[in-house]
Amino acid sequence: MRYLTTFFLRNGVHSRRTWWMAVLGLFPVGCAMLLWLLKPTLARDGVSLWDLYPQLGQLLYLDILLPLVAVFVGAAVIADEVDEQTLPYLLVRPVPRSHIVLAKMLAGVLTLGLILVLSLAATWLVLAADPASDGFGATFTTLLAGQGVILLGLLVYLPFFTLFGGLMKRPVLVGLLFIFGWERLVSALPGSIHFFSIAHYLHVLYPSAPQSGTPDLREAIFGAIMPTTEISDTGAILIALAMAAVFALLAALLPGWKEYRLDQGE
Repeated sequence: MRYLTTFFLRNGVHSRRTWWMAVLGLFPVGCAMLLWLLKPTLARDGVSLWDLYPQLGQLLYLDILLPLVAVFVGAAVIADEVDEQTLPYLLVRPVPRSHIVLAKMLAGVLTLGLILVLSLAATWLVLAADPASDGFGATFTTLLAGQGVILLGLLVYLPFFTLFGGLMKRPVLVGLLFIFGWERLVSALPGSIHFFSIAHYLHVLYPSAPQSGTPDLREAIFGAIMPTTEISDTGAILIALAMAAVFALLAALLPGWKEYRLDQGE
C-alpha cells in the first residue's frame, strides 16, 4: 500500500492537472491582495480586512475551490485509467484491486491537501497582517481550524467524485452540476434539507464571523413552516467521517464489481 501511494503520489506531483490545481490555489490569495487595494473604501464603511476572512474562506474554499479541485482529481482516479485503457493492466497486478484505488485516492488527498493548506495559509497571512486583526499569534488557531475542515472536506469529496468517475461517462460535468447545482440549491432552502449536502457539515465546522442577533426575514418565515434542525460540531465531524469511509469503501470495491473493457473504455 505504501509503495502504491508513493508511486501515484510521484506521478500526481508531476502531472499537468496538479499544476493547474496549484494555479487555482493562488486565486483566493489574489483576491485577498485585491482587498488590500480596497482597504480605504472598506475602512470608510467600518469593515476591516480581517472581518472578511471567514466569509472569504467559506466562499472561495468551501464553496468553490475545495469541491472544484476534488471533482477534477477524484473523477480522474478511475476514469483516466479507463480513458487511457490502462486500467486492465493495473488490475492484473499482484495486489488487491481495492488497494490500487485507495492508494490513488490517498495520493490525491495528500497532493490537494498540501495545495489547499498552503493556499489558505497564504490568504491568512495577507489578511491577518491588517492592523485591525488580533495579530498572527491570536488568529493562528483560526487558520488551523480552517485547514482541518478543508482536509476533512477532501476526505469526503474526493472518494465521492471517484465514484462518479467509475460509474459515469462524463463525471466532471455531473460533478460540477452537483457542486454548483444541488449544493447551492440545498444551501439556499430553509429547513433540514441541508443535511443532504456535504458542504453543510463543513460550514458548521468552519470558523465563522459572529452573527447578528437579527434573524433573516426569509429564514424566519420559512423556519416556521420547516423548522431548521441544528447539528453540533461533534455530530458534523462524525457524519463527515462516516461519509468519507462509505464513499472510499464503495470506490475501492467498484473495480471488482464493474467490468471495464479495454476496447470499449467502460
